[in-house]
Amino acid sequence: MRCVQGRAVLGLDRAAVLRLVEPYREVVIDVGTGDGLFAYTHAAAHPERFVIGLDATRENLRELSHRAARRPARGGLANVLFVWASVRRPPPELEDLGHELFVILPWGDLLTGLLEAEPEVLDGIAGMARDGALLTVVCNAQVWEEPVPKELRGFTPLTVERVRDDLAGRYARHGLRLMSASLLSEEEIASLRSTWARRLAHGRVPRFVQARWRVVRPPSTDRAGTGS
Repeated sequence: MRCVQGRAVLGLDRAAVLRLVEPYREVVIDVGTGDGLFAYTHAAAHPERFVIGLDATRENLRELSHRAARRPARGGLANVLFVWASVRRPPPELEDLGHELFVILPWGDLLTGLLEAEPEVLDGIAGMARDGALLTVVCNAQVWEEPVPKELRGFTPLTVERVRDDLAGRYARHGLRLMSASLLSEEEIASLRSTWARRLAHGRVPRFVQARWRVVRPPSTDRAGTGS
């Protein structure tokens, strides 16, 4: 597994990952972490949790992975790790590891994969989760207002109703059971620790759709435990 630490890329095997997370109560995985701000601030706010930020673009992870590696007095955190990988091909070292997963304001291939319930994306996310894990997805529904970005013009706009009536059944086939879907309040948007959330919140309040899913394994599925 490729882990970014500033300009360096370090390799960790499954045993090393399990040693890292063993002292912590829970493992959190931030999928499509971007610059890593959500993962970093979540780790700082929850020292009992080990947080893994995963992103397919190495350069996104450099700054905050460098800060996390510093001494605690200079912003260093021992409970956060930044992984360079695609959700479509997540590292096997992360299989069945997450107690809770987040996808906060996805864009590009990750967003379109979620909108279309692409098997590679959903199986990649579910594969990193333990049975019973909670997945929270927050999307900016306001992007479908004119002018709509050209990369989203062919996609059905995301609404709470679409989550419930369309995506719920499609996600369920990949072990993701819808728990709730709603619009975030202004206060909830303000509490999101995300660079994009901060940018979008300037001016009028954006319309964010939040959906929560529970990872449910079929009884016949034989998956190895992970420890920790």
